[in-house]
Amino acid sequence: MQLNDEKKIRLEYRVEPGCLGPQGLSHIEDFCRYANKHIKSPYYAQFLFTPRYDKQKSERQYSVNSRNLSQVQAKLYFDHFQINIVEFEEQLDELLSKAIDLYFKR
Repeated sequence: MQLNDEKKIRLEYRVEPGCLGPQGLSHIEDFCRYANKHIKSPYYAQFLFTPRYDKQKSERQYSVNSRNLSQVQAKLYFDHFQINIVEFEEQLDELLSKAIDLYFKR
């Protein structure tokens, strides 16, 4: 199944510099570039990893066709594909953890 880009759910995942350790602030920009290149999005989604400098903004922001979605709307989107959003987010967190390990081992 192939979706065109405007029908895919887009997840902007704002990564906390602190998750990269005490020197995270000096690594966060480069790590986000690394994550964008190495963490592959599923067919129904597009991932965008960005630094989270502003704590007022949520860690995850879902959107479709440039329109932000509430958590309820995002859940409905995932329900359409018979995907549990909580499990999806947990798996993505694991992928991010592995990417952090690989980033520092390169």
